[in-house]
Amino acid sequence: MPARGDLDRDRIRTLHDEELARFRSDHPASLALLARAREHMPNGTPMTWMAADNEQPVYVERGDGATFTDVDGSTYVDLNASDMSAFCGHAHPAIVRAIQERAARSTQFLLPTEGSIWVAEELARRYPRQTHWQFTLSATQANTEAIRLARAATGREIVLLFEGHYHGHFDEGLVDLQDGRPSAMQRGLSRSVAGRVRIAQFNDVEALAEGLASDDVAIVLTEPALTNTIHFLPPEPGWHEELRRLTRAHGTVLALDETHTHIVGPGGATEMWGLEPDVITIGKAVAGGVPMGAYGVTPPLAEELELGRNLATGGTLFGNPLSAAAAQAALGEVLVPAAYEHAAMLGERLADGIEAAIADAGLPWTTYRFGPRAGQWYGPKPRTGAEAWSLTDADLTRLLRIWMANRGIWEALPGAGPTAPVPAEPDQADRYVAAYTELLAELRR
Repeated sequence: MPARGDLDRDRIRTLHDEELARFRSDHPASLALLARAREHMPNGTPMTWMAADNEQPVYVERGDGATFTDVDGSTYVDLNASDMSAFCGHAHPAIVRAIQERAARSTQFLLPTEGSIWVAEELARRYPRQTHWQFTLSATQANTEAIRLARAATGREIVLLFEGHYHGHFDEGLVDLQDGRPSAMQRGLSRSVAGRVRIAQFNDVEALAEGLASDDVAIVLTEPALTNTIHFLPPEPGWHEELRRLTRAHGTVLALDETHTHIVGPGGATEMWGLEPDVITIGKAVAGGVPMGAYGVTPPLAEELELGRNLATGGTLFGNPLSAAAAQAALGEVLVPAAYEHAAMLGERLADGIEAAIADAGLPWTTYRFGPRAGQWYGPKPRTGAEAWSLTDADLTRLLRIWMANRGIWEALPGAGPTAPVPAEPDQADRYVAAYTELLAELRR
């Protein structure tokens, strides 16, 4: 493992073990509930991610604004923002009111309500090229349907992704490079799935051109900047122009997944960087944390979705009135320009503090900034997913997360970075910086 600035590896592990023991000692109620839950739920949680992504999960009692409180009475500043799905904050009054009003008139009909029209109109306003929208219950499902749509429109099979991507837990989305070859990264996937996916390197135009050369790629699916499994990987100048030029030249659908990146502004990174995708997919915070995903398409692709074309899309609970009501409140009352500006200001505050702490500690790390999100690479700024993977450090990441939890801050999931949700305040960002600075000083002792 790289030296990460000649830090003492034994010191990292010792600190981690001490912090974890302290955390467990302070959370007997959560530990008791986890033990009880294991009788009927594997890992003691209703979903494996809750245990896999959190070395020591807690059971939550309530949330309010930028914080949540667990069953032991510990309150945390939520700079994970529920992996961006709580970017609007917890229990925002506008969203609570919309949910209550809608639930009183029923939550499901398997027929449309007017709220869906409003949400589609608003998303089309934010993403003008995507004139037509469809709804799912998650961004995973939106990406699944975008792939099916592209295959139907092009008559091709292959999906091209970039190393280090994450677009949800569907078969093609769980293929990445292993020993230089596309491989299923988790158990339980179809044995043939790797043959339907091609992996290229983000920011590498030559590799992208090679991946598209055989004219068998139905869709290139990417985030505008890779945000998940490899910390953060921004586009280099000219990358998106070449990505768009090459996909058009080869008749390939270009889909941008804005599920994480839409936190930078009303039109996400697509508006910020002036991008021209064929498809936009989105989820998480778009309905204030209520289950909802969406995908928007250009008029030619919208024709593929008309009745009689027999495209494999849809689900019984897709487009339900409760999701629409929550999304109308989130988009209309919470995720407004002033909110994005406030969150971005706090992101800069986080990044400035992280950068100063790294400099004071004399570490050869690099800070990244992306609207309300900030963080560090454990080395120089990477160019590709392969380079970003080489800078990951599981020991440091585990220590950082449990250290923050013991100081009342819920750090972002492994591979992400702290994100200031809309209702966060400057003093909450400062608490993160103070704890981060304290940790780096402790590591340098």
